[in-house]
Order: sequence, then structure tokens, then C-alpha cells
Amino acid sequence: MSDRGFIFDYSRCVGCHACIVACYNQNHTEPPMAWRMVVNGNPVKIPLKGFINLSIACNHCIDAPCMTNCPAIAYSRDDETGAIIHSSLKCIGCKYCTWACPYEAPKFNPDKGVVEKCNFCNDLLKGGGIPACAAACPTGSLTFGEIKIEANLSKPGFPEVATSPRINVANESINDSLPEMAIEATGLQQSDFVETYSHRIHPTKEIPLFIFTYLSAVLVGWFITFYRLEKISLFSKISFILLFAFAGFASLFHLGKPLRAIRALLHVKSSWLSREIALFGLFAFSGLLYVFTEKPPLFWFSVVVGTAFLISLEMVYHVVRKNYSTPIHSANTLLTASTLFSLITLSKAFVLLATIKLLLYLVRHAYIQKFYPKRVIFSLIRFLGILIPLVGLLFGLIPANIAPFLTLFLIGEFIDRYEYYASIDTHNPFQSI
Repeated sequence: MSDRGFIFDYSRCVGCHACIVACYNQNHTEPPMAWRMVVNGNPVKIPLKGFINLSIACNHCIDAPCMTNCPAIAYSRDDETGAIIHSSLKCIGCKYCTWACPYEAPKFNPDKGVVEKCNFCNDLLKGGGIPACAAACPTGSLTFGEIKIEANLSKPGFPEVATSPRINVANESINDSLPEMAIEATGLQQSDFVETYSHRIHPTKEIPLFIFTYLSAVLVGWFITFYRLEKISLFSKISFILLFAFAGFASLFHLGKPLRAIRALLHVKSSWLSREIALFGLFAFSGLLYVFTEKPPLFWFSVVVGTAFLISLEMVYHVVRKNYSTPIHSANTLLTASTLFSLITLSKAFVLLATIKLLLYLVRHAYIQKFYPKRVIFSLIRFLGILIPLVGLLFGLIPANIAPFLTLFLIGEFIDRYEYYASIDTHNPFQSI
């Protein structure tokens, strides 16, 4: 495999975007879709703050997270050039690779329902040429040639993620000599300017996912309560089946190509997303079979599979950047399922589990400096959704009909799971330059 790749010189890049235009021309992409981007350390042009640019695209990493994590095996490596090639015909549009890549190289094309990315100008490389972006750079800041591969590039614009990217950089020390903004000279405060970043993970963008993950925790927690029933009621059977169907159906709306959803099962060997989907299907099969037959061996098998399913669901998010300091989030699905089970069965374990959830939630919110009216209201509802059932169980105030307490708890969990997607984002070059 070739040890050739991009070479970028911070001191020469003037942010002219010639590399992006060359990429457009070579690959026939159309704005706003851009396989290469220029990241600027001062995007809103704050006076006297200084400028540093980084031209970046897919770095065709040795340990490519997009290829490892893609559930549909839509990525492959060209052994001759080292290029990571994406197949739009195999892509299901799950966007998981856009989460896994720390360089924001894979881009989701909503018009096509699939991901697109830089292909290293692979045809040019095989013909003895170099990528169009490097050939078009007028200052020589972006070139192509023999490189020394480093597992982790601790350079401006490169997140602390070990992927062994095919890129070397030069003169990064220029970042240390950038001037500080002189407030006295300009009369401007730093806070007057907001350097915005469009988050790739946001709760309003991930509604199908947060509904699916929330219902998954509810389904597993509810299912475990069936052990104490001599016979499952017809109403419970129908409700359980409908909830399962709705959860599975909701997850399809996250895909750009839902008719290719079956391909998500192809990469169980290394993709946590593929494992999650496989275990969800197995839990659905065994769990629903138990609901109809009520055979004890099926119950215990389903409990094991359901637990493994929630573990794999949480592991899907190992690729993201977590903006909270606690070991786990209070909306952790395995914790939610366990707490729900203990509440329905009025187990004393609920006191411990609810207390853990409450502390995790309070610690996370202790670091929030800005409070908005809507956030305060929803946080209060979420807080009471744990506190009231906890106090009710401690002091024996929960009546035989626990429906009001259960409803309040589920509403609180719904809010918390929504907040989870506001607490995570991808690793990206915007956060480190």
C-alpha cells in the first residue's frame, strides 16, 4: 500500500478556495455539497485576532473509522493507492460514518439520500497524477507526495482521534504567533462575535433516533416485568406488539434509503450499529414469541438478548464527542430500562436507581451557565419525573394504580433522552482550530 498522501502548509494557505473549485470540476459535484472544505480560525473576521486556515477533506486514514463503523459495508480500500472508496449503491444513508469521521469528510446528500465523500481522485492517482485539489493550489500550501503516517495529529484543526490519516502538516507553529485581539484598539468585545458551528448531531435532526432509543429502553424494561405475570393480558400483548412495530418503523425514517435497510445487518463483525440492529431484530423475534407462547426459556433468552441490545445501542455512540463529564448520561437506556422495571414492580431497587439518575442529571446541569425559560420548564418536569415517584415509593404514597407516577416518570425520561442528543456531537475540525 502506498504511503503517499496530502501535505498541508499552514503558513501558505490564504483561504482562496481554489482547492474546493478544483474538486467541484473534477468530481462534478454541485454546491452546497463540497467534498473539501477550508476551515478558518477566525470565520467572522474579528479585527486583530489573526487568521489561520486549514484545507481539509477525506484523509483516507489507515484506521478509517468510516469503513470500520459503516453497517452496510459501503466503504472499501483500494490497495494500490490507499484510497477509501464509498459506494453510493450500497449506502443506506444512515449517516453513521458522518458521526465517526473526525474530519467531517463524509457528507450526507439529502437529495440523493446517500453519503458522498472525497475519493482521493483515485483515477488520477492510478494514472500517475495527483488529486485535483493539490494540483490547483496556487500557493503550494496543499501538495501531494510521500508522507510519514502518524497515528494522531495534534495539530490545529485535527481532533484528538487516532485514525492514522494520510496527511502531513508543516509550519503549524504559526498558530502560536497569531495576535490576540486588542480590545482597546477596536472598542469591540470578544463576546460581540459568535463563531457558529452547525452541529451534525442535534435533537431536532435526530427525532427518529431519539424516539427509537427511548422506546427501546421502555420495551426492554416493560418486557422484564412479564416474569411476574401468570398470564399476559390481551391488552398488554397488543400494546407491546404495537409499540415494537412503532419503534422499528420510526428507526427507518433516519435512513436516506429505507428500502436498503436490510444491508445494515452486513457488518456485525465490527460495526456497533450493525450489532444493535441485529440484536433489536432478535429481541423482537424472541420477545414477541414469548408474548404469544409464554414459555419460560424464551423469556430468559429474551432478557439476555434485550440487555445485549441496549448495551450495543449505547456502544453505537462511542464515536461521538460527549459534552458532559459524568461516566454515563442520566438517559442511558440500560439504566432507564432497569429503573422502569423497578418502578413497575415497586421494587426497593427503584430508590437506588432513581437516586443515581437524579444525581447524574443534577451534576450535568450544574455546569449550565445560561438558563432559558423553556429549558427551565422542561428540566423541572424531568426533575419531578424522578423525584415524585422516588418520594412516593420511599414514603409508601404510591397507590395500587401507579399509572400517574409511571406517566410522570416516562415523560421525564422522554425529555432526558431528547436532551441526550443535545449533549453529544461529532469530533470535527471546527472545534480545534
